[in-house]
Amino acid sequence: MNSLLHLAMTLALPFAVLVIAVFVFAVWHRDERLRQQREMLRKAYELGEEILGAASADQILEKVKVMVPRIFGVSSAGLYLYNRHAKTLVPVERSGDSAPIPLAAPPAGPQAGAVACFHYRTLLAIPDTSRSPFPVNGLPGVEAPRSLLFVPMLAQGEVLGVLRMDQRNRARVFSRDEQTLTQHLANQIGVALKLLDQRSVREQLFRTEKLAAVGQLISGIVNDLRTPLATIASLAQAAQERQVSGRAPVAADLAGIGAEARRAAGIVDRLVGFADTGPGQTQPVELNALLRNLIEFREREWKVRGIQARSLVADEPAVVMGSHGQLEQVFLNLLVHAEQSLSDANEKSIAIRSSMVSRHVLVEIAYSGTQLSADPFQPGAEGASSSAGLGVCRSLITGHGGEIRMVQQGGGDPAFQVDLPCLAREKPSGPHVENGHGRHTPTALVIEPADAVQAQLRDLLAGRGYRVVPVKSSDEGLDLAQRMRFDAIFCSVHAPGLNWVETAEQVKARIGGFVLLADSYNSELAADFAAERRFVLTKPIDERQLDRVLEAIHTGGAR
Repeated sequence: MNSLLHLAMTLALPFAVLVIAVFVFAVWHRDERLRQQREMLRKAYELGEEILGAASADQILEKVKVMVPRIFGVSSAGLYLYNRHAKTLVPVERSGDSAPIPLAAPPAGPQAGAVACFHYRTLLAIPDTSRSPFPVNGLPGVEAPRSLLFVPMLAQGEVLGVLRMDQRNRARVFSRDEQTLTQHLANQIGVALKLLDQRSVREQLFRTEKLAAVGQLISGIVNDLRTPLATIASLAQAAQERQVSGRAPVAADLAGIGAEARRAAGIVDRLVGFADTGPGQTQPVELNALLRNLIEFREREWKVRGIQARSLVADEPAVVMGSHGQLEQVFLNLLVHAEQSLSDANEKSIAIRSSMVSRHVLVEIAYSGTQLSADPFQPGAEGASSSAGLGVCRSLITGHGGEIRMVQQGGGDPAFQVDLPCLAREKPSGPHVENGHGRHTPTALVIEPADAVQAQLRDLLAGRGYRVVPVKSSDEGLDLAQRMRFDAIFCSVHAPGLNWVETAEQVKARIGGFVLLADSYNSELAADFAAERRFVLTKPIDERQLDRVLEAIHTGGAR
């Protein structure tokens, strides 16, 4: 009995050691696997950020082909982009056949897997192509990979293409976590491509609208330019005749030539300035003086057309913050639109008035003889070129934090109303930002769909010397961020359009600070934002927290 007990104790010790060793190895293996998963997740997240910040599709494709094999440990990766016009998938790879793949009759081989993934809009994983019933191993003379993974690239419910990964030297089972991560990465690629496409369309539309607006102005400006040139020619001929007859040219003739030449140069400068699509320099602009100059500029044309003009522009200065050239473009285009609307009217009159309401200046351009049948700001209303030019005006006024609308009340004359925030007469007590030309009032973009929160934040920022541009969606905000320089952007987590992560990535190179408006405080999110000029504010806004965030943005620090 003692011998059996001794034998059991002798065997129990190695067994216990073995159990402990197995347990330690299992724990180490689990920790190592978790570490590898965290590392893979971190690298995939970094790649997703780089993709969302890419400036072109070529940069996206290059990053995918280089980084995806390193992150997921596969032999190679490639993309198939959907060509909606030809109904084909276009492979984008370093080598091999890059001919488009027809969706109706795809060839055999791996390309068939890409077409199936696109059609069914779902991930397709093939661990071993030699045992798969799917026809991915049917190209003669071409070595097929052992494992394949096809992932659809989804953006706003649309399949933009397929992400492909392959393993050539061995069979590979892609885990559920890897499949989920690759789907997330593929969706980020789809969103980035969609953003680039939308940005290209917006830029092309804006250029088209600007060209249409310039074309609309040319007819009126040509007449204005013809008058001073004819006067210059007449005065020069008179001076030449005096010189031939032995009489010295009259000083008044020479002065008249100089004045008319300067007038012609001013007209050309206005036309060139309107054609310039670059962003304007933000500075204080005296709006009433700008309106009086434009009225004087168009006065001769109105007399030729038989238009009676009334100037009710206030004598009191109205200073707004913005681009002088862009504001001049807007009001000149509105005046020309009013002139053209009076071409068939029996009674032709234009009235321009300005007034101060609280801290806003309201400019109204009313004209007679027209009954509105549709919103002239909508495409196709009252002529394509007209609506295109008015679309430019609305975009520019919105970028200045204002609003433009068409009104016609009680059967009266239609009128454009432009509402712009006006600078306070007293010196603002809020922060100022230094630039190369001195100090200017900082500008904040507020992306918030809730009216109550938007109004609260607008009042708080205005009270601290900020000019505020409020919008309802991220898409509107991104469009404005492409045209204006903002010192800070406040974005709600519930803003429609792009989510706040993508919005922050798109604007980070253009702003001084990005502030996320959250429903509750998240310490982990705030920690992730640290040192990236990003901040978190909870709603409703606490003034002390807001002051700390504004101070950090102003000094370039982090919260």
